[in-house]
Amino acid sequence: MKSAATLLNFYTQQSNNTSADNQSIGLQYMGDQQRYLIENYFDNERQFTTTTVGAMSLTTTATLASGATSATLSAAWAYQSGSQNVTFTNTNNDIRQVTFTNGSTAISWSTGLGSATTSTAISTAGFQKYRIPANISKIIDSTITVGQLRFTPAPVQSRQDWDNLNFLPYASDIPNYFYIYNGNVEFWPVPSTTGNTITFNYKARVPEFSTAFLFSDKNGTAYVSGQTVFDYQKGSLSGLAAGGVSVTGSSTAWNSTGGFPLNTDVSIFNLYLVINPPYGEDIWYPIQQFNSDTSLTLSIPLQNVPQTTTGANGYSIAQLPVLSEDFHDMLTYGALVNYYTNINPDPNKVKINQGEYQRRKEMLDDYAGTKQVNYNLGAQPVLLNPNSYPFYPNGVNS
Repeated sequence: MKSAATLLNFYTQQSNNTSADNQSIGLQYMGDQQRYLIENYFDNERQFTTTTVGAMSLTTTATLASGATSATLSAAWAYQSGSQNVTFTNTNNDIRQVTFTNGSTAISWSTGLGSATTSTAISTAGFQKYRIPANISKIIDSTITVGQLRFTPAPVQSRQDWDNLNFLPYASDIPNYFYIYNGNVEFWPVPSTTGNTITFNYKARVPEFSTAFLFSDKNGTAYVSGQTVFDYQKGSLSGLAAGGVSVTGSSTAWNSTGGFPLNTDVSIFNLYLVINPPYGEDIWYPIQQFNSDTSLTLSIPLQNVPQTTTGANGYSIAQLPVLSEDFHDMLTYGALVNYYTNINPDPNKVKINQGEYQRRKEMLDDYAGTKQVNYNLGAQPVLLNPNSYPFYPNGVNS
């Protein structure tokens, strides 16, 4: 494993240029190389789940006057924030696109009611739109699980086709199509029942190498451009147990130094913790979240921890490339090709670094070439109905 700090130091040494500008460019070059390689060789797929919000009967705290554009629910909205059609109990049974906010009793809409309501009862149509994770590069597919059945709706490719589908409102638990627009995935028909599981299988964005993960010394002193950089090693660890995912730090400042949001999934940043020998097995474990300056949670349980407390420099926290560990140094050689081509032209060094890069690429072709996938979502599988091919005992099919 080679961390971002290790790769950056290697790049600056090989380019014989430790200036702040060159370090910044080196991080960008390596990040670009990583994206290209991930796109060509690795799926980099993740999964995200949420639940459907179907039709409901709700009540407001009071009847509403003619022209009203807001109301207060009798109980806080417990589901995702967003908008859905709501039918009010008045002369015309007005339907309005109403905005709901998670944890709030306030609802609002833009066009006033045509007449006063005669009841506090309102009926919602269910949510058609669902927010997708910010780190999605491309949705591979989406499914909705209803009971023991899992449905895979087909993608709609244009806004015009989607608007034609939604000419009239229609709700059902069986989804036929989905459409991605403005950070949402929308389903048709509108899911009619609350609580069915929506699953997104998606290709994730590749995180940039960031100075937020680089330090001027092993004790977490802030990174200063133009210096040798290190992975974070301040303090020591305790409370380690085989099979556990909780890690406790002593004299550590994980959250204060990195500035990560607490109790939030930070796996998108590809941060890892390694417990160095003799305290651990030199295995890098992905970090799920930081709970405080002295507490973090791993994504994968520790295998074996021979020491319950580490000594000085007994561990490291670093950002690692998403690329498979055997090919981490490809990022540096690719960056050096760019450096000696564009910044400090040197044909001989371009050839040397290109050769190192190409040798590793040939190994990568053998290692990961079969993992390439086709992201053409337009082609749908042809399903064969076994009932169309009856079997006759005498061996004659017709």
